[in-house]
Amino acid sequence: MDVPKLRLLDGFRAVVDQQTLSIPLSARRVVAYVALRGRSSRAEVAGTLWPEVSDSKAQACLRTALWRLRQLSEHPLVTGDETLRLDESLDVDVSTLVTAIRRVINDGECGADQGLLPTLATMGELLPGWYDDWVLLGRERLRQLQLHALELTAQALTCDGRYAEAIEAAMAAVRLEPLRESATRVLIEVHLAEDNVVEAIRRLEFFRKSLATELGVEPTAELVDLVRSRQTVSHARREMPDMLRRNRHLA
Repeated sequence: MDVPKLRLLDGFRAVVDQQTLSIPLSARRVVAYVALRGRSSRAEVAGTLWPEVSDSKAQACLRTALWRLRQLSEHPLVTGDETLRLDESLDVDVSTLVTAIRRVINDGECGADQGLLPTLATMGELLPGWYDDWVLLGRERLRQLQLHALELTAQALTCDGRYAEAIEAAMAAVRLEPLRESATRVLIEVHLAEDNVVEAIRRLEFFRKSLATELGVEPTAELVDLVRSRQTVSHARREMPDMLRRNRHLA
């Protein structure tokens, strides 16, 4: 028997026995809430999803939503009595992704799971079109985890000398948050690692203009010094052959 699946990225979808369940909106919200928040009391779920009605009415709405879920399939999506939780057999895309991202973060800069890059770079939006506060909070949490994982993956790939893939990871982070200095720093570090000082300077100037236009601020001195120090070294390298030739001529 196929493992039942719950998909929250790029839209809500529940699949049981290879059939996509047609779940009413109220029941979908219950499933999504428990998926994102974890084990939750009935009072919390009812109060959050039906805040505009009385507690007794909210509890009644929750009971109806749970009853509708049970009518859709013999395989439960949400279980529990006073405390609700997702059925343990469910394969939830967000949970799987968060587990993989946390592994990247915990492994450190040069131990990142580089095979996760395609998923991180093209990850869909969490429940697009949903604007509840608890969805927005979950979306932002996932975005921050994605950014950190992309930056660490870029650094790990740079450690391995895989610069093209490192740039792909860093660029994905920059696209996700163009004004995030740590993302731009990682991208600049990749360019400097492969001695592309000109690319690093271009990226710094682009970031400087973006910050000035959007926020009216400057990049940190640390980021500017990172590029400036390599620019000085590169300039010294270019001058060295001329100095050697002049010294030989004088000798």
